[in-house]
Amino acid sequence: MRRISHDLSGVAQRLSQLSNQFGVEISEVSQVWQDAKGRAFLQQHASEVQPITHQLVNTIHELTELFEDMAKRLRDPQQS
Repeated sequence: MRRISHDLSGVAQRLSQLSNQFGVEISEVSQVWQDAKGRAFLQQHASEVQPITHQLVNTIHELTELFEDMAKRLRDPQQS
């Protein structure tokens, strides 16, 4: 069986780093956009990004574990 090359944990780590960087930048922007329109924009749009990214990273970790378990079972069905 041909092994599929994937680096899902690397993808999850990169997404987590980007999310952290995004949070820092949003914090900096919120210091400049102190009017009601700027705060409303950040609250409406930026506040959605980090929870979704966190959920995506968790899902990628779960998917990685699932793939690893499936590969293990395919290599040795007796261990299932």
